[in-house]
Amino acid sequence: MDLFLTNPEVIHSNSIIEIEQHYKLSAGPGAGKTHWLINHIKNVLSNSTRLGKTRKIACITYTNIAVETILSRLGQSTIQVEVSTIHSFLFRHVIKPYIAFIASDYKLDVTKISGHDEHIISFKKVMHWIENHPNNNQLKHPNPTPNQLLRMPQNKEALVNWLSTLTYKLSQKEEIYLHTDKGKAYSFDENGNRGQGLSRRCLDILDLGLLKYKELYWQEGILHHDDILFFSYHLIIKYPFILKVIRAKFPYFFIDEFQDTNPIQAYIIKSIGQEETVIGVIGDIAQSIYEFQGAEPSHFENFFLKNISYYTIEDNHRSTSQIIAVLNNFRSDLRQKNVVEKNGERPKIIIGKKASVYKYAEGLCEREQLYSLSRRNITANSLNKSLNSSVPTKDLLDKRYNKDSNKDRRRFVVSSIKAVELALNGLFNDALKSLEWLFQDETDINKGKKEALKSICLLLSLYDTFKDDTLYNYYSNIIKRIKADLSDLRTGEIKSFYETHTYKQLAVCVKNVDEVTCHKTIHKSKGDEFDNVLVILEKGDVEYLLKPGLLTEEQRIIYVALSRAKNRLFINLPELPDNYKKILENRGFEIVSCEEMDSPKKQS
Repeated sequence: MDLFLTNPEVIHSNSIIEIEQHYKLSAGPGAGKTHWLINHIKNVLSNSTRLGKTRKIACITYTNIAVETILSRLGQSTIQVEVSTIHSFLFRHVIKPYIAFIASDYKLDVTKISGHDEHIISFKKVMHWIENHPNNNQLKHPNPTPNQLLRMPQNKEALVNWLSTLTYKLSQKEEIYLHTDKGKAYSFDENGNRGQGLSRRCLDILDLGLLKYKELYWQEGILHHDDILFFSYHLIIKYPFILKVIRAKFPYFFIDEFQDTNPIQAYIIKSIGQEETVIGVIGDIAQSIYEFQGAEPSHFENFFLKNISYYTIEDNHRSTSQIIAVLNNFRSDLRQKNVVEKNGERPKIIIGKKASVYKYAEGLCEREQLYSLSRRNITANSLNKSLNSSVPTKDLLDKRYNKDSNKDRRRFVVSSIKAVELALNGLFNDALKSLEWLFQDETDINKGKKEALKSICLLLSLYDTFKDDTLYNYYSNIIKRIKADLSDLRTGEIKSFYETHTYKQLAVCVKNVDEVTCHKTIHKSKGDEFDNVLVILEKGDVEYLLKPGLLTEEQRIIYVALSRAKNRLFINLPELPDNYKKILENRGFEIVSCEEMDSPKKQS
């Protein structure tokens, strides 16, 4: 068994450790691990004899927000510290200088590479891939034919849903391969229920040609986030001197939030640490919530390098004793201690509808801000827009995209709604990126950005006229004022969709890149803390409160949400059977029914 699980040295957020050793530090929420990491970096800067004038400390963390937090806390010490995400680090130090060595092997046009982005599926490329698939002759009855795959709406939707799961995995032999979730290859019906799916046999046939699908993007210089790991892996395998160069630049390599890394990232980090470079990893198995990206608690538990030392911090500087007691019910591996001896109110479970519960809990917070944390992006956005009814159960942007047969119309509507919503949240670069590709002109490289900016400004000026109206009204504004060459909506199912759905119902489906409101998804709140937190749970989630633990990712997601609260913690459930109330009260909760009382008035 890993010594980390049985005999770690207990330290505190101000403790100093030996700088010339690999280490693994486990620290729960609110333990002060960022404070500890900053102090450790400063200790290395002050006492290391291996840095000199040109060598640096690499500090890797999971999000750009975390990067900014660490940089701000380091202050003047950032000169000899490179803080970045793992993807940015690998792009800068592996991909940019060395990708040309293997580009021709994968039909990658290095002259067109400008960065890396999410995998946005181009159905034009999907069509080209299917039509030229190496196993094309096997796509026949009883499997869908190429024409049936590309023309039938249910098959198209299932195909896109399947390809959206495309990622890379590392085998037990530490070989990288393309992987998809074949259980996601299905469509949805009108009510958002799972509909027709593609057969396993059909997917097995398509699976063998996935690299050809990726090459369609690479030949245009398009790199997706996971491609950075794919190419970095192959480069260090084929050209081991790259690792020597990295070690020469970075004698210290510290990784925060290590529980969020996937096996490919861990493999690269372990490879760097085989010689000369000191590796330090910090994490918490209870906060591993990125399973969809390949992260699992075991990756942190099993991480090992020769002569590595193990540490743990049991302190919690963040939350009240009442909140910590609830958190300790979830885990047996770590019992946190309230080192600041802060007391507060019992966490409340409030039964009722989301919007009403938020208003009630907000009143209890008096003048202080209340943050809501939700599992689904749609829930967070609907609270932000005060959408009290008709909240969509699935992504209507994707549904509309698949239903609309007019390519230009569906592209512009989806992209413009995303652009408007991103701009409203101050994310103007992302807003421009969402729309400018529809105005691109090979004879004028600046036209796309200029037209996108003009369109976004116009839509923002008209926002009050369409934000509470139908999608049909929104589209009418687009035709009249921005894109007169788009097709009118005359009859049929798609016109009915535009008339019976509101702009807001589609707007709440926009995935926010960087949530800047007080209504956030749990994943986006990770690493943050708030005085007052309302965690929005669904009906079935009560089981995670009755039988808490950390075995499943859903349990860990709820644990992460609850642990963001400093002073007041509220949990919203739509309903709660009477026989559950006593059990939860005995676990430290106060039960309140929002519908049985008036909302407390907010003090002026």
